[in-house]
Order: sequence, then C-alpha cells, then structure tokens
Amino acid sequence: MRLSGKKALMIGAATGIGRAAAVQFVDNGADIVIADINLPAAEETIASLARSGRHASAVTCDVRDEASVRDAVSTAASQMGGIDTLVFFAGLQKLGHAEQFAAADWDAVFDVNARGTFLATKYAVPFIRRAGGGSVITTSSLAGLRGAPGMTGYAAAKGAVIAYTVALAQELAPDNIRVNSVLPGWIDTPFNNPAIALMGGVEAHGDVVKRIVPLGRQGTPDEVAPIYVFLASEESRYITAKQMMVDGGMAH
Repeated sequence: MRLSGKKALMIGAATGIGRAAAVQFVDNGADIVIADINLPAAEETIASLARSGRHASAVTCDVRDEASVRDAVSTAASQMGGIDTLVFFAGLQKLGHAEQFAAADWDAVFDVNARGTFLATKYAVPFIRRAGGGSVITTSSLAGLRGAPGMTGYAAAKGAVIAYTVALAQELAPDNIRVNSVLPGWIDTPFNNPAIALMGGVEAHGDVVKRIVPLGRQGTPDEVAPIYVFLASEESRYITAKQMMVDGGMAH
C-alpha cells in the first residue's frame, strides 16, 4: 500500500495510461477522483476498480475551460477532504508538417497539453500546499525532447510541459511540493493512432518500432503506470524537476 492515505486528483485518467494508473493508485491505497471530459468513460473506470474502502469518483473536466478545471479541482478536494497529489494525463495529438499545419490546430494542441497543465496546477497547488506538501506529476512525451517529422506542434507543446515542470518544481520546492514529468515513448494506446496513420499505417509503424526501440516493441499502459505510483509515493521524496522516460531505451 505505497500510497496509503494519499488523495489524488487524476485529470484525463478515463482511458489509456491514465486508466492504468488510476487502477494502480487505488490498488496501492490512494483515494482518487478522475476528472475527464469523457465522463462516461471515467465512470466506467471508477466502476471497474477494486476500491477496498478507498474513495473513488469521477467528475467532468474540460482542461481547455478554466472554470471547468477550477470546479473539478474544488469538487475533488471537497469529496476527498483535500488533495496532496495531482496527476495530469490529458493530451491531444494533431499532426502535420509545419508549413501545412493550421494555426487553429497549433492552438488546440497547446490548449490541451500546455495550457491545460498550467490550469490544473494553478488550481490544485493551493490544496496541495494546504496538505503540507505532496506531488505534482505532469505527462509530457519523448516527442517533447526529440521531436519527429510531422510532429512539430505536438513536440513543441510537450516540450513546453517539460520546461514548465522544471520551473514549477523550483518554484514549489520550499512548499515541499515535488514536480516531475513522465515521458512515455511508443505506448500501445489509441492515443497514438494519428501518429501511426502519419507513418503509413500499423505495419509501417511496427517496422519503425522494431528499428528504433531497443526493446523491439511498444510498451503497455500497465508498464508506464508504476512510474506515476513511484512519483506519488514517499519513495521519491528526494526527486523533483525530473523527466522520467518510459521508452524501451529510445533515449540513450
């Protein structure tokens, strides 16, 4: 029960890596609230959990809407009696080469990935400070460090998340609030479908993965989720401002 007593707000955790992390948070003793724009999927995830007496609920949250984020944070704090852990999973991929990339798509990618991360921390940090400290975990991507053709907008937004995480970690260190980011590589979730299409389909993507990933395959959400558990736990109490890569060895 590595997270016994923790009160975690998990934004964008209805599906994919976030869902896997929600399961592992509850399995490790945390109270959780999943805040997601897809409320039916969030409620389905909550219903699937083996709660063991822990609090687990779902609320609506559109990370593009400041009032929605503020209200979701306030509701989560009220339901759990506080927040000491914020985990942000919400993301958006829109791909295309820079000279053809629509400015509206650029704005949308930044609204969800970068601005959404900012809004979540803006409203959750006061509750974490009130709890005496805790952990903020953002989700960037290996693309935020390396980029790739056709991924300029997404890479730029995820790079902004990394920079924001490092700066916020320094800002909040005196409050005993640690801030770290998880950087998944190729993980087998529908979130990567736009990138797979850009690469020419499943077969072409599989060939690329075998060539560039030393472990020779995609990861699974269940293989990424334990990093979030670790960063939320007291085991990582001397770790802040870090980028935790889960990428099968791609960044080496």
